[in-house]
Amino acid sequence: MNRSTLPELIAELQKAFAGFLGMDPAEVNPDMSIKELGMDSLTAVELAIEIEERLGVSLFLNDFTGRETIAGLAASFLAERVA
Repeated sequence: MNRSTLPELIAELQKAFAGFLGMDPAEVNPDMSIKELGMDSLTAVELAIEIEERLGVSLFLNDFTGRETIAGLAASFLAERVA
C-alpha cells in the first residue's frame, strides 16, 4: 500500500481478515480484539502471508500479538512507515 491513510488501511485489513475468516467485512469490527475474531498464532502466520500478497504489507507474528485490534495494527504499521 502506497501512501495509505489510516481509514484506508483499516478498511483493507478488515477485508483481508474477513476474507480469511469467511466473514463479511462489515462484521469485522476494527476495534474488536484480534483474538475475539478467532485468530491464533497459526492463523496469524497464514493471514500475514495473505496480507502481504494482497496489500504488499509485510507483517510478522509479533505484529499480531503486540497489537490487539485491526485498528491498532494499521496505526502501528503506518507509524513505522513514517518513522
